[in-house]
Amino acid sequence: MMDTAKPQVMDRPKKSVKLAASQQQGEAYLAAVEAVLGSARNDYDAALAALPVPHRRVERWKYTPVASWWTDVSSTGVCTAAEAGCEPCPVPGMDAYRLVFVNGCFDAAASDLPVHPGVTCMPVSQVSHEQPVDNDQPEHAEWFAAINGKFGREGLFLRVAKGVVLDRPILVHHHSSGSGVANVLRHDIAMEANSEVTVVQWSSAAADANGSLNALTRVSLGENARFALDKIQDEEGQIRHVAFEDIRQARGSRADVHTVTVRGQWVRNDLTFRINGEGAHAELNGTFLPLDGEFVDNHTTVDHRVAHCTSSENYKGILYGKSTGVFNGKVFVRPDAQQTNAYQQNANILASDQASMNAKPELEIYADDVKCSHGCTIGQFDEEALFYARSRGIGMEAAKAMLVHAFIGEVLQGLAVPEVRMEVEHRLAEKHRWETFNDDPGA
Repeated sequence: MMDTAKPQVMDRPKKSVKLAASQQQGEAYLAAVEAVLGSARNDYDAALAALPVPHRRVERWKYTPVASWWTDVSSTGVCTAAEAGCEPCPVPGMDAYRLVFVNGCFDAAASDLPVHPGVTCMPVSQVSHEQPVDNDQPEHAEWFAAINGKFGREGLFLRVAKGVVLDRPILVHHHSSGSGVANVLRHDIAMEANSEVTVVQWSSAAADANGSLNALTRVSLGENARFALDKIQDEEGQIRHVAFEDIRQARGSRADVHTVTVRGQWVRNDLTFRINGEGAHAELNGTFLPLDGEFVDNHTTVDHRVAHCTSSENYKGILYGKSTGVFNGKVFVRPDAQQTNAYQQNANILASDQASMNAKPELEIYADDVKCSHGCTIGQFDEEALFYARSRGIGMEAAKAMLVHAFIGEVLQGLAVPEVRMEVEHRLAEKHRWETFNDDPGA
């Protein structure tokens, strides 16, 4: 009898070819960055050689396309806010200390560093000693973070002494301008016991900008320290933005990180919280409203290592046109982390039939006396709420704007600096109004 079973198709060689091509593209990009930025730290060469170049077959990059990264890296571009034609402070009315970085270069003339007892604040390039290599850092776990370790020679260096409460926020403004730029920034923050600091990271880009921004923020919190980070991404042009936050918390400390992506062609936020002391709390919130062709990816890891700690995260997205969003949140509870209370929520609205959202909330628990929960929703605008508003004489544009504000308002209310919240609300309202008008001119 003839065997009619279909022959097995072996696709391993094809996969191997694709993986080899990804590796070659990554190596070519790495060489191009080194050619532009010059010599760098060799400590991370082993990590770069051992780590896989991100591609779709790496689980953490399954929904994250990286093909756009392998474009030309050709110049460092202009190095001052005046040359780039950007405002040093993008937030009207905000009273803050300021560090401005244009295309990865520190602009001293546009900056206003704090002069405060117990506070050491300067550009990383002015620190007299090199920071030690720690194998537990993200630079040894992610390929793009290893690039930051190798080339990140500029950024914020901040040390806050015991009991010091900084009187104003510190604004760190990243601006990209020009074509083929590769910005690599490393922010190093260490706070001693009972200190308090608020930092605002604002990333902007010119309309004709093309290139990448690779930013890594490392934060070490002492006992009962309080740290707040408002991270705003409002980049025009074609900037690929990858950001890492590595936050380590001692007993009784609190860290609040709010991430708002107003605009961004390609954005990936990768946050890791390591809760090392009892009584510590981590707060992670974010919102994003991508338009047609924009991509926003939020990856979070909250690592509960000791008992009696809490964490909460809430991410909300509204996706327009043919945009794509990703949320991958993981809460990890170790065996000794009894009495952990962890909450995770991700909610999304698809405002277009062409928009897509990939969500993967995760709990990995190895302790038996914990209270942990997670949830995820993906839907559309509430038609009943829209009908209710329109039946009372409210236009479609205004009705949708009300729903948008109600949906993301909880996240925006958590921003630490009121002036930042007001400016973000204004910019998101303008963006939504533009998209609604283009989607339905008769609304």
